Amino acid sequence: MENNEKLKQTAKELKKGLELLSRNRKVVLPHNKAFDLVDELQEKVGEIINIAEST
Repeated sequence: MENNEKLKQTAKELKKGLELLSRNRKVVLPHNKAFDLVDELQEKVGEIINIAEST
């Protein structure tokens, strides 16, 4: 059950980050911040994969 909650939380963080990069964003991020955000989102995807593989 703990994995399910961690998976949901990580997916929500991933969704929020993707919204910041989407066409409908309200603020344009500088390139360096966008690159940092992409790095963070890649880590989140890795977390999701690890959780999914451990269940």
